[in-house]
Amino acid sequence: MASECCLCLTKYFLFLFNLMFFLLGSLLLSMGLWILLSESTVFIDSSSYISISLFPYMLIVTGSVTMSLGFLGCLGSLKSVKWLLATYFILLTILLAAQIVGGVIFYTQKTELADELQKQTVELMKSPNTSLKRFKMTIEYIQQKVKCCGWNGNEDWDIVPCSCCCTGNTTVNANVNATVNATFCTQYFSDGIESNHTCEIYKQGCGENINAWLKDNLRIIFVVILAISAVEICGMILSMCLYKEGSVNYNTILH
Repeated sequence: MASECCLCLTKYFLFLFNLMFFLLGSLLLSMGLWILLSESTVFIDSSSYISISLFPYMLIVTGSVTMSLGFLGCLGSLKSVKWLLATYFILLTILLAAQIVGGVIFYTQKTELADELQKQTVELMKSPNTSLKRFKMTIEYIQQKVKCCGWNGNEDWDIVPCSCCCTGNTTVNANVNATVNATFCTQYFSDGIESNHTCEIYKQGCGENINAWLKDNLRIIFVVILAISAVEICGMILSMCLYKEGSVNYNTILH
């Protein structure tokens, strides 16, 4: 009797665990589709920069896999079908191994990844490609909030955007590669009148702030990854407990 009660608790605990897993996958899938399809999103959609443009697709794939795992785990736990539980265990093991490998690669290659991020960001800032408008909107938002300009400084921009200017409601027309002063700004009024004046531009680059934020939050990210891994290990243990105790036939899933 006690054994049956324990088995029942294990079954429904595994079901709840996989239900949360399924909902998490749904959230990731929805985010990926929103980033990919929304016209207002600020993420880049240019195929010229594959490592950045693949981000929504990575979310969609990750969300789909997570949803599939959650569904498989829910079905396997409720029906106690051994082949489903075994498949679930194997897939969860692969996912856990992929997380560990990804974490090791990120930790060992973080300097190279940071350099590549800096390189691509500066290239995108200087690119005249109009399809990069969303990405540049993201950069300008960061510059405005953090009070910085470019990755290393305002020289990263060919045409310095208004978000680099300390004074609000101005548009910077200074071409930093030309002889024009980089602090020369033009303010446009609603009646069409233009007013030329100088504007103080942030000299500090955003790269330092971004790197500092990542450094400060790296421990939190690491703890979150460990927590997710621990939950996945619990799911693996529970699925194996049900696999060993369950004696339901393969055809159970059809009834």
